[in-house]
Amino acid sequence: AKACEAVAVVTGAGNVRLFASLGAGRVIEGGPTMNPSTQEILDAIEASTAGEAVVLPNNRNVVMSADQAAALAGKPVCVVRTESIQAGLAAMVAYDPARTAEANAVEMHEALEGLATGAIAISSKAAEVDGVHVREGAYLGRVATKAVASGESFDEVACAVADRLLSEPRELLTLVVGETEPDLAALIEHLSQRHPLVELDVQVGGQPHYPLLLSVE
Repeated sequence: AKACEAVAVVTGAGNVRLFASLGAGRVIEGGPTMNPSTQEILDAIEASTAGEAVVLPNNRNVVMSADQAAALAGKPVCVVRTESIQAGLAAMVAYDPARTAEANAVEMHEALEGLATGAIAISSKAAEVDGVHVREGAYLGRVATKAVASGESFDEVACAVADRLLSEPRELLTLVVGETEPDLAALIEHLSQRHPLVELDVQVGGQPHYPLLLSVE
């Protein structure tokens, strides 16, 4: 049996498969409006036969429930404070089921140190976010939590976010495609011209609300 289970809160069918393929034995489907309760996370921890566990909330709004579940669990549990799907994927690459929860948490946090993330959302209302004007139904691009671009064109907003993420030297850009499956051809062409040395990894995540999630390391 595993010494340490990985429990992940994830949205999107593709992302569920991605986390499972990286070794997460317990994947809880959450979502921007369907955050799992402390009890659901606790149940997943206790359902595992492993003696210890790490929990990846993968959403800022799930961190508190994960902390509470860890405190209530009848086994050693460490919460790796991943605030996005992209951070969770990067952390899972460092996961080793043979290590203790504490050792995994240290390695997984280290894996996040060089990570920068971005996201393309569709705005549900007209607003001004961080000085960026967004029309209802338009694309909104963020780097970390800060809005950096908006517009009617997915390609323009996606390229702006990618350029911002790649403004310093990076080796790998990961793209996680949402359930609306936008066409990435223009973005990939732009990347091949502007950032030819960056390796590209495209995954189908299927997450709602975010046509594209990005991360660089």
